[in-house]
Amino acid sequence: MVFIPGGASDRLLISLSIDILKMSGEYFRLIRDTARELKEYDGVVGLVFHNDADGLCAASISASTLNKTGKKYKLVCIEKIHPAILRLVYSTDCRLYVFLDIGSGKADLIARMSEERKTRNIILDHHDPMRIDSPNVVNLNPELYGFSGERDVSGSTATYLLMREVADIKDSAWMAVVGSAEIPGPLKGLNQIPLQDSLEVGDVEIKKGREEFYNIKIFNKPWNKLSSILTAIGSIGYYRGGPYKVVRGLLSTRIDFEEAEKLEGERRTKFNQLFSIFSRSKLRVEGVTQWFHIHDLLKGFGTKTIGTFCSMLSYRNIVAQDKYLIGFMDFEPTIPDLGIVEGSWVKVSVRTPKLLSEKIESGEMPPASELTMKSAEAVEGSGDGHSFAASALIPSGKEKQFISFFNKLAVAKQAYLT
Repeated sequence: MVFIPGGASDRLLISLSIDILKMSGEYFRLIRDTARELKEYDGVVGLVFHNDADGLCAASISASTLNKTGKKYKLVCIEKIHPAILRLVYSTDCRLYVFLDIGSGKADLIARMSEERKTRNIILDHHDPMRIDSPNVVNLNPELYGFSGERDVSGSTATYLLMREVADIKDSAWMAVVGSAEIPGPLKGLNQIPLQDSLEVGDVEIKKGREEFYNIKIFNKPWNKLSSILTAIGSIGYYRGGPYKVVRGLLSTRIDFEEAEKLEGERRTKFNQLFSIFSRSKLRVEGVTQWFHIHDLLKGFGTKTIGTFCSMLSYRNIVAQDKYLIGFMDFEPTIPDLGIVEGSWVKVSVRTPKLLSEKIESGEMPPASELTMKSAEAVEGSGDGHSFAASALIPSGKEKQFISFFNKLAVAKQAYLT
């Protein structure tokens, strides 16, 4: 890796690969072009964001930028991209929507539905992307330009890189540092850009322990601890206005830590109940998958909570380390401040335990994102994600069909890879 010096819009850590150099140049040119478009837009901007720390920080960075430029915006927090949910999103009647930490894997769906409604869409995301060519969608996912969404860039960093071309928002750079905490280890790649900016204005300090970590001076908390707190409020408290409380709190630098502690306590109680259940009953094992369905046992919590549970469960002895771990839970039809989703749906969460993750990394097994997206589509659902963690929304009653298709596809892909 080499540091390429330059102005604020050109500072970047990149590899020496000529292809990467060329693609990164294209990426930053597209950022500047999109920033000009956003500056010139005079209507209400729809900010559509995910409810984990990365999405919440991306929404706050965007809101801060639009506040500084005097633009109006509407905040819309959703947990998944799905046709039934997008219909509600587009019912807000904005002419420009910015999708934050969500949407890149379903860019084709966004393009198709926005064509019907004549809307313009900007996607700022780092999940495995769908490459499309549409006059209605600008997909600013750095993965399309040679960077890794699992190592180099978070959704909030992708957001920061665009928004800092719209206004001077170095005082928001620390939010991208917090949002990037979901990527393990020291910040690198594009994530170093907001880190450097936040160090420059004095909002973050680097401390050395067993490894480098980042203290957010405004709250005097480590970046990863603050990230966990924001995710707790945004996901556990999704149906209690949590995401919007977080955005207001980040903009005012006043986070309700007591509420976060209360919500984490509620989640801990529920998770302990679930761990107790699974200590007495085994996971269902079929082919290369192991799965469970908790139905409404997490009712009242945002559906991201099952992803957190699956991540924790993946380290338990009852989980086979070489099989995909899949969890299902009932999806509540109400989207806060938006409306009711038509139909009956189930949230799917997929995680890859340690041994399986190593096999995916080495190319021996297919990534969770690909299997989840295609299996969801096969049962008239919608999915996206990363190599080691993915999720979907599928019709209720299609769970076994999803598992069956997932297994067949995984075996076929494995045979091709080996």
